[in-house]
Amino acid sequence: MTIGTFNLSGPSPGHSGMPRSASAPLGFHDQDAFAHDALEALAHACLEGLDAAMLHIHAWRDADHGLEDIYIEAVAPCARLLGQWWLDDTLDFAQVTIASSTLQRILHRLSHEFCAPGADHPLGRSVLLATEPQSQHTMGAYMVGEFFRRRGWGVQLATPHDGEEVLGLLRRNWFDAVGLSVSSDRQLKALAVLMPRLRAESPNPQLCVLVGGPLALSRPDAVQALGADLVVGDARETVNLLGHLIAARKV
Repeated sequence: MTIGTFNLSGPSPGHSGMPRSASAPLGFHDQDAFAHDALEALAHACLEGLDAAMLHIHAWRDADHGLEDIYIEAVAPCARLLGQWWLDDTLDFAQVTIASSTLQRILHRLSHEFCAPGADHPLGRSVLLATEPQSQHTMGAYMVGEFFRRRGWGVQLATPHDGEEVLGLLRRNWFDAVGLSVSSDRQLKALAVLMPRLRAESPNPQLCVLVGGPLALSRPDAVQALGADLVVGDARETVNLLGHLIAARKV
């Protein structure tokens, strides 16, 4: 099962089954703050609900961990862990749906605060982030979008039916960049057809194309060979790299 895979990068957390008790935050204050036990505790809390999960977020913040680090080092790997538990039959579909929904609710709860710096200092740049066609999993793209908003970008998140819908959005609007998600080899052929059309049909001749998702992470060379400007990994790094790329193209 794919859980919001646009940018949930890095190796999947190790699997050791469900924790015995995870309602109370572990409260690490050092390099172990985001250790596997802490991620398991957050995952279990997400099964209990938003209030239980937010206790862990507050504990990390009380220990002086910033929201960006919490998103990248806790929320994203927790989503991967839930996906691993699904594959291992540790959780059923309903449980994974509940827990992943709680993770996304965490992002919504913190969105205003997280994005405030960008609201105060808009850059005048915009990005279209599209999930896989007909996908119901938007958390990864949503998180990437939050990092863009935090840096002052305008963001449109799309859940398209197909590639034609993405092209329609590009034709009707000006975007500095478009981000796509790909999770399997079978999507490479469709992406190879779509990629040149993105730039040809966009009113922006210098449109930057980002590609994320499981396949982009496992086979970045295959994705870049199709013409992607950036393979999405760490959300914070992606926003920074794209900013430099766009600035360089305008020189």
